[in-house]
Amino acid sequence: MKHAGLLAVITVVVASAMGCGSGDESGDSSGGDETSAEAWADDVCSSVSTWDDVVTEAASTLSDPKDVSVNGFKDALGSVVDATSALVTEVSGLGPPDTEAGDEAAALLTTLSEDLEAEADVLSEAMDADPDSVSELLASSSIITEALAAMRSDVEAAVNEIDELDGGAELEDAFATAESCQQVSSAG
Repeated sequence: MKHAGLLAVITVVVASAMGCGSGDESGDSSGGDETSAEAWADDVCSSVSTWDDVVTEAASTLSDPKDVSVNGFKDALGSVVDATSALVTEVSGLGPPDTEAGDEAAALLTTLSEDLEAEADVLSEAMDADPDSVSELLASSSIITEALAAMRSDVEAAVNEIDELDGGAELEDAFATAESCQQVSSAG
């Protein structure tokens, strides 16, 4: 069933976005004070967590296609689009973290934001096609699935590129120790 594939992609997008918190919790030698890098990582993970909550709710709504109306389906996907726009706005507004690789990390998040916005536009266009039934919406599921898969790929690429930055160890440690990143990883 095409709908199950859509839900699987949504789940993978959430799981890959939540990967930022897996790490060693022993990196904070400041006696509990959050470093600039940890504050930045905390803001990133907090934004991802909010986005995750909306995507999880949408996935729950879409879990049984026979119980979802056209409006319910459009509303659920619309909430993913809105949450993605909010995530883009929040992450874009963070600026660079105060680390050796800060400017490069911020540039990667800017590119990620642009890519996610483009994919959210694809989802919006698919929803705006004004279908008469859930079946017609599900017929466009390949477009929706491709857009969500692209989001997943974009998130994975950005995370991998941040991890590989010269001087990126401080950011990696910050993601491992930031409180909201730990909450995101434990929720997944």
